[in-house]
Amino acid sequence: MKKISLLLVLFIVLFALNGKAQTKVNWTDVVTAATQGEKDGKKGKLVFIDCYTDWCKWCKVLDEKTFSNDTIARILNYYFYPVKFNAEGQEDITLKGVDYKAVKGNKRNGTHELMRLLWAGQQGGGYPSMVIRNSDFSALTVVMGFYPAADLEPILVYYAEGYNKQMSIEKFQSQYTDKYRSKVLKKIFKD
Repeated sequence: MKKISLLLVLFIVLFALNGKAQTKVNWTDVVTAATQGEKDGKKGKLVFIDCYTDWCKWCKVLDEKTFSNDTIARILNYYFYPVKFNAEGQEDITLKGVDYKAVKGNKRNGTHELMRLLWAGQQGGGYPSMVIRNSDFSALTVVMGFYPAADLEPILVYYAEGYNKQMSIEKFQSQYTDKYRSKVLKKIFKD
């Protein structure tokens, strides 16, 4: 009897999943995203950079809870060139002819020189940092800290759909669920 119950539960779970796999973010590196954006020109996507460190607890939670969300993954893949960037990584990077060096630290690695460019215009810095740049890699915004999927979703769409040129983020967020979300979901889940 236990075997039949276990098989029935397993069958129901498999049926519910219906063969649909969880969407994963197609992460790339900074140079690849910047090069692709430049190559694609005006038709290029925005660049989304998740700046993390190995020791940052909230960076790990962002990966586990937010970037693993199917809707967030689809938004990132649809609208952006999504990038993972270790802000204390040890790889030197050349971007648009400028060299950005890895920085050695005492107990842990120092903050990579590229973070100065990515944090430009911000009051300080911290992790996690989510940087959104235009396809030509010019600055758009920096979102600091952890955000659950439901809170990050309207922020991503606000910039991806260009609403940042039309209204304040507060106004957009207040209208997002009722006015805009269904259109976005139709786009990103059309396949």
